[in-house]
Amino acid sequence: MLEFFIAKKHIFEKKRQSLIAAIGVAIGVTVLTVSIGIANGLDKNMINSILSMTSHVLVLGRGEIRDYENLSQKIEKIPDVKGVVPKISTQGIIKYKGIFGDYVSGVKVEGLDLKAAEKAMDLNKKIVKGTIDPGNNKGMLIGNELYKSLGANIGDKITLVSSEGKSYDLKIEGVFQSGYYDYDTSLVIIPLKTAQYITYSGDKVNSLDVMLNNPYKAGDVSKIIYEKYGIFNRTWGDLNRNLLSALSLEKTVMILVFSLIVIIAGFVVWVILNMLVREKIKDIGIMRSMGFSNKSIMKIFLLQGIFLGGSGIILGEALSLGILWYIKNYSIAEVTSIYYLTKVPVDISIKEIGIIVLANIIIILLSSIFPAYRAGKMETVEALRHE
Repeated sequence: MLEFFIAKKHIFEKKRQSLIAAIGVAIGVTVLTVSIGIANGLDKNMINSILSMTSHVLVLGRGEIRDYENLSQKIEKIPDVKGVVPKISTQGIIKYKGIFGDYVSGVKVEGLDLKAAEKAMDLNKKIVKGTIDPGNNKGMLIGNELYKSLGANIGDKITLVSSEGKSYDLKIEGVFQSGYYDYDTSLVIIPLKTAQYITYSGDKVNSLDVMLNNPYKAGDVSKIIYEKYGIFNRTWGDLNRNLLSALSLEKTVMILVFSLIVIIAGFVVWVILNMLVREKIKDIGIMRSMGFSNKSIMKIFLLQGIFLGGSGIILGEALSLGILWYIKNYSIAEVTSIYYLTKVPVDISIKEIGIIVLANIIIILLSSIFPAYRAGKMETVEALRHE
């Protein structure tokens, strides 16, 4: 208890240095916590946007699937499967005559069973203009960004040129917004029957989009499909391996770089405690002559480091959580306009906060131990000799 009061007295004697040390630790904790929270949010938002319009497990078969309706019903019985959407994917060109003049652009064309897509992909919830009519084989759904580029209206006619060079007149029935810019600028959805007709596929499909209640169980479902039905398939993780690897590497580098700030803050604590030990040599000698043990002297200076670091960690976490709350609830125009977002997404877990706090505590302890050890090992005669 006596060591506690002495450590407290030393801290308040050196208010400026103590404040600098605490603020340094707080800045390091804040930068690291806020950067991880925003990085997690952006990564999660990107993955969710991609998964909103793409399969969680893509069943490919051997190039074409004939009895797809029967196979879809079997796969839907697997646990965690939300629905199965038969699909034909192809490339095409759209032509449109509008108020901005003639528009010609290459697009990705996906023919979907629209009724199944409404259930499995919640496609109807992504429609921002118009409607979905599964029975209308002359209808077309286009992305919101493409719709703006065309300057079109619901019901306008668009000519779709297939990869075989055939032209087909379709009408804009609805406009979707997935949240993923590439899809919203270059994806066109048409009814499955229409896609089968323009690609001469007959009653066959390219693939089946298997949508799950939990996309992170894709590996388990993929394994069941292969073992039960012997059909080749790939998970969304396999299809986006390069992107996921890039996101992981980016986050790792960011954490390493911002961790340097925390290490520098720890170094500041080390420097301040070293200076304090040098200034308190006389006091150390007096305490040793009064019967204070090496352990007690070490404890005094170790407590000072813990107080400085602990107050910085508490201040930093409080500040970072406040910043993250503000970012999450209030849009920042300069950021949201660049990244195709309405608000900056934030996502950080209690576990991650705990790891940040623990890492900072370890750094502070290491920064405090060496000055404290030096003070504790100082002999009475050596300490008083400096006076």
